[in-house]
Amino acid sequence: MAKSSDGGAREGRSGRHSASTFPNRFIPLYYQLENILRSKIEGGEVMPNHKLPTEQELSREYRISRATVRQALAALVSEGLLYRKQGKGTFVTEKASQTKSVKLTGFTEDLFSEGHQAEVKIMEVRRVPVPERVASVLRVPTGEEVIRFKRLRSLDGAPFSYVLNYMVPDIGEKISERDLQNHTVLHLLEDKLGISLGTIRHAVESVKADVEVASLLGISVFEPVLYIETAVYSMDGGAVEAVDSFFRSDRYRYTVELIRSQQLRKDRGKRR
Repeated sequence: MAKSSDGGAREGRSGRHSASTFPNRFIPLYYQLENILRSKIEGGEVMPNHKLPTEQELSREYRISRATVRQALAALVSEGLLYRKQGKGTFVTEKASQTKSVKLTGFTEDLFSEGHQAEVKIMEVRRVPVPERVASVLRVPTGEEVIRFKRLRSLDGAPFSYVLNYMVPDIGEKISERDLQNHTVLHLLEDKLGISLGTIRHAVESVKADVEVASLLGISVFEPVLYIETAVYSMDGGAVEAVDSFFRSDRYRYTVELIRSQQLRKDRGKRR
């Protein structure tokens, strides 16, 4: 079985199940399997306290390595959707039937999965005094130096978003411009730096484009843009990254998909 350096994106190319289930080589296989299993759990296809197939069985079914399966299961355990019984296997929690989560992927991952031609231009990588908002996210004193990445993202040849990524030097200095040309930031944090990501928080609002944002996005000054503040934390709660993103409002649509639990629907029916 062939393996790639990005978490197995070329695993199982000859496998029947893998070819149709994992069509996107830009997204790590463990992450895709994690989303497949989450959808089955939250959609009621796999019920609470149901035992999942073993790592070996899932590895055989999806034609991927056991290490990839183990990584996907560990993420769902940390999320509270699965639990393990020593010597008995992995089971779905009761919480899974009542709590719905919104799984966020990296923006570029979404574009690739939708078949768009996405390009990223690295405009600047430098140390800067940390802005006040970013300082609170990264939990560093205001004015302390952090690494800032400036990126302009285009969709099908036209400017789409302007993004500022902030990281403490211990993390940011390990990411190169070349890395950012070939991988999403979330992918680099997880697979290159080995950081297990946990909570990702977004705050979304409409703001007026200033001169810099307007010129980069090819719009008029003061034209409304969608502004998203993002805070990224590790599984153990440590601060990882702060992001300021500006999106052209005429080229962006924010969609959230909610899956109603079949078990919750049954429970409510019993109470009537």
